[in-house]
Amino acid sequence: MKKVELTVKERESFGSPESRRMRNEGWIPGVLYGGGKDSVPLTVEVKALKQALGRGRRGNVILELTFDGQSQGHPAILKEYQNDPISGHLLHVDFLEVRMDQAIESKVTVELVGTAQGVKDGGILDHGMRELHIRCLPTDMPGQIEVDVSALNINDSLRVSEVTAPEGVEILDDPEAHIAGVMAPKLVVEEEVVEGEEGAEATAEGEGAPAGEEKAGEGGEGEG
Repeated sequence: MKKVELTVKERESFGSPESRRMRNEGWIPGVLYGGGKDSVPLTVEVKALKQALGRGRRGNVILELTFDGQSQGHPAILKEYQNDPISGHLLHVDFLEVRMDQAIESKVTVELVGTAQGVKDGGILDHGMRELHIRCLPTDMPGQIEVDVSALNINDSLRVSEVTAPEGVEILDDPEAHIAGVMAPKLVVEEEVVEGEEGAEATAEGEGAPAGEEKAGEGGEGEG
């Protein structure tokens, strides 16, 4: 669990136009809450935040938030964030102030490692849950939880109860929840058209004269 210093500014102006202006300048609005204190609106530089988090986007990095002009830091995790649905750019972030001696709840990424035996045999790997809900001390927060799928054969599955959590970490998800599995390959059945079948049906329909139809020259007028 790494701890990274990040300088933020207390936000003094609000409203949509102000938020757009900040984003255009490379800053985004946010809020710091928790710690038994009132929430504090703030702004943070997008570039600095991304550098501090690295690949993380949840609670696997402790951020030592320091307000511009102050010396006291606030240990916190990135609790929630909002992205623009079209561009994917960050729009807003929520930081949760934490105590290093108290357990917190967060979510971490599930990383599948190894190649399943069932995949080698032609099966398809199904990655179910991609995050786990956990509880632990901030200092024990893992960056991710690795799950080895090497032993999975076709039609095998792996549940939450079978995942070994790192020391000091409690997994809060349903023990029966599906993490990963190997499905049998789908069989593609192609319909074959019997050669000449349509022609044979047409011939059968044309055979024989219609009922009651007389042959030419038969049943004509009598002699004399």
